[in-house]
Amino acid sequence: MVATSRSAHHISTIVSSVPGRMRIKLHPMGRQRAAMERLKGKIESHEGVHRVRLNHTTGSLTLNYDHYRITKDGVLGFLEDLDVVATELGPGLKDSLPEVGAGAGSSPSFLQAIEDLSLRLWRRTGIRLNLKLALPLSFAAAGLWSIRRQGLMVAAVPGWVFLWMAFDMFVKLHPHRE
Repeated sequence: MVATSRSAHHISTIVSSVPGRMRIKLHPMGRQRAAMERLKGKIESHEGVHRVRLNHTTGSLTLNYDHYRITKDGVLGFLEDLDVVATELGPGLKDSLPEVGAGAGSSPSFLQAIEDLSLRLWRRTGIRLNLKLALPLSFAAAGLWSIRRQGLMVAAVPGWVFLWMAFDMFVKLHPHRE
């Protein structure tokens, strides 16, 4: 009889997945520190994977990868090659989760684009800048500058329009979650 190793086969659930980032949660039986560290090393050595973070306590594994070179299916494929079986939440559970931007009038793709741009900026420059906050602040600054320089003009674009755009952008980039 051939003995099979249970630590070589990891069962996990995809907790979140956006282009460039995936977080999976390992089943409690696969949360041995040494096995998780080996898994992290193998995943990090895969081409296109930028960073892997582990939380040994919760069994969470977060992968940051180049979504222009690797698709979500590609990530799941090489995880499967490493004996990590990742399943997604069932349709019933997925439907009960709140959508990003629900009720705020913003599309999830716009929020993802802003977050992706923040991530690209950080990778290129090493500067962490939250564009979801920086964009509304820049519009507010432009509005205050315009009002200070030209007053509450009516003939051209008035400064209060920039202030309104800053407020509107902030609300849409920070959706209310229940």
